[in-house]
Amino acid sequence: MSTTAGAPTRRSTRKDKLANNVAQSVLRDIKRRGLGAGDQLPKEADMLAEYSVGRGTLREALRVLETCGLIALKPGPGGGPVVQSVHPEDFGRVASLFFQFAEVTYREVNEARLILEPMAARLAAERQKGTDAARELVDLAAAGPDAPDTETYLHITADFHASVIAMGENTLVSLVCQSLAEIFRDRVRSVLFPKTRQHDVHAAHVDIAEAILAGDGARAESLMTTHMTAYVKYVAKQHPALLDEVVVWQNRG
Repeated sequence: MSTTAGAPTRRSTRKDKLANNVAQSVLRDIKRRGLGAGDQLPKEADMLAEYSVGRGTLREALRVLETCGLIALKPGPGGGPVVQSVHPEDFGRVASLFFQFAEVTYREVNEARLILEPMAARLAAERQKGTDAARELVDLAAAGPDAPDTETYLHITADFHASVIAMGENTLVSLVCQSLAEIFRDRVRSVLFPKTRQHDVHAAHVDIAEAILAGDGARAESLMTTHMTAYVKYVAKQHPALLDEVVVWQNRG
């Protein structure tokens, strides 16, 4: 019985599944061996013997991990697969590919952020009351809204939100929140924010940081909700078509 043109054969499906299984095994072995960013994986010949697969399957497994930003494949003598740091940007880059295919809009991205980031602010307040990290967050927020250019301003606001999210001490929430934020920031880097808007953001950040330092989870959550709602409304007013754009894959390759 013939197969439809373009349809995957059973053989190719089995090969893809085997490559995915090998990729999972490589990840488990990275953790088991305590490898970190910059550490090199075994040579190809050793990995072929260890996982009992062909060269094509192994290379496909490594390409999967490289696409996800978990390893880098360095060419040339002395090269090979090297463990990378895990960054939310990498997760966001992979997610943006699925978002583009599913026609997810930037409005939906921000609706998700409006659910998750206030929750992260509540967690930060509940877990960081009176800590040095909370005091450092207040200092960061109080550093001032003035920035020489839009790019610097975006970095300052990104650092504040990333700090709040990380202080919630929930790896999954942090990963998803920061990746969604990066996806949206990647789109608005060229959008100008006037000084008046920067001062409003500064005031909101100070209030949120002080609520976290005081351990007031409800207030931190409410303030973050108000802050982010105002931000989305501002973007919608100034750039009405932007939020309804479909997310574009952040291909950094």
